[in-house]
Amino acid sequence: AHAGSGKTHVLAQRVLRLLLAGVRPSQILCLTYTKAAAANMGSRVFDRLSLWATLDDAALAKDIAEMGATVESRFELDAARRLFARAVETPGGLKIQTIHAFCEKLLHIFPLEANVPASFRVVDDLERAELLDAARRRALDAATRDGGSLRKALELVARDASAAGFNALCEELLHRRQAIARMREQDDYEARVFAALGLCADETLARIEAAIVDDGEPPAAWPALAKLLRSGSTNDGKLADSLDAALALAPHPDCVDSYLSAYFTTKGDPRGVGKSKIITGPLAKREPQLAARMEAERDRLVPLIEKRKAAAIAERSLALHTLGDAILAEYERAKRRRGLLDYDDLIEGARRLLHRSHPSWVLYKLDAQIDHILLDEAQDTSSDQWDILAAIADEFCDGAGARELRRGPPRSFFAVGDEKQSIFSFQGAA
Repeated sequence: AHAGSGKTHVLAQRVLRLLLAGVRPSQILCLTYTKAAAANMGSRVFDRLSLWATLDDAALAKDIAEMGATVESRFELDAARRLFARAVETPGGLKIQTIHAFCEKLLHIFPLEANVPASFRVVDDLERAELLDAARRRALDAATRDGGSLRKALELVARDASAAGFNALCEELLHRRQAIARMREQDDYEARVFAALGLCADETLARIEAAIVDDGEPPAAWPALAKLLRSGSTNDGKLADSLDAALALAPHPDCVDSYLSAYFTTKGDPRGVGKSKIITGPLAKREPQLAARMEAERDRLVPLIEKRKAAAIAERSLALHTLGDAILAEYERAKRRRGLLDYDDLIEGARRLLHRSHPSWVLYKLDAQIDHILLDEAQDTSSDQWDILAAIADEFCDGAGARELRRGPPRSFFAVGDEKQSIFSFQGAA
């Protein structure tokens, strides 16, 4: 449902109807996206429950009927009046919270099973930014002293990324570190990057650039081509200038762009496609073999340019991950020394816990049999967060025969959201 249509109102009323149907407050888990939203929803529920405790029979029955529920006896009206005290006094109480708060509670109860520090503290956004900045400085300092792959990665990333862009990339790596780590555990990460970009394992940027320069018109032939081009118009002379500039830089890789500019425009479009020729008409009539050579070389270069772009992306991506790994390793060490977890750690720790341990045992130790899950802002829930909720909800299908004897409505999962409001990729949401 779209913004302003009453999603929070619907959730709050559903909680009230569940309580009226006899569901214990501890059996309800209501997850919202922010602490402010949780406080708002909790306020709505408890304000209504406190109001019920003071209304006379007629007013109370009318209010409950307007909410979509019914009461059939004086006993049920009295039960509705007692719901406020019941919600306040029930061990565990009514759980209206963010998913991070729920995961934090799980990890504090099961630190050993989840492999987290027993007395961990959750780092706030400001402290997290300070830790990441310090980790970045230490990793970059180590990279400047390194003589191997880390130094090369730093040089490449520094050449292609601005300071602000690099900081944004580090934040993105931080948010996706668990997914990247799981991907790397499966098989050769470098091979996966190359395959995703349509490259073979040996199609590196250096090899593709070597093929661009050496496998067609060799550098030794460039002076003769330039001489023929200069016998034409000014535009033909500009192509000759590109060949001369490339020859002056050869065999350094920097010569590639100058060489390609003889066959492609500054926008990257092939020259001479369609009715026009790659060289001017008079020169093409006078030197037909020159036009054929230039066009054949252009056609050879077209697929190589696409491969060059893909290889450059692969090289930059791998360099960023090499440097990013060093930064994240420093960040993780800093957190471990201080006994800190960030919000992503809470989600990953709870996800691991519920997949290593049986959810029913975890919930039993939590002193809560969750029978109803209500989720707000479902469009911004990440796949890891869905894994946590799915692990709990899967328990709804266990022991169905025994559950049928329990008083109250069937177990339920109820979510509201609007994909048009999604903060795309925020916290890993898709």
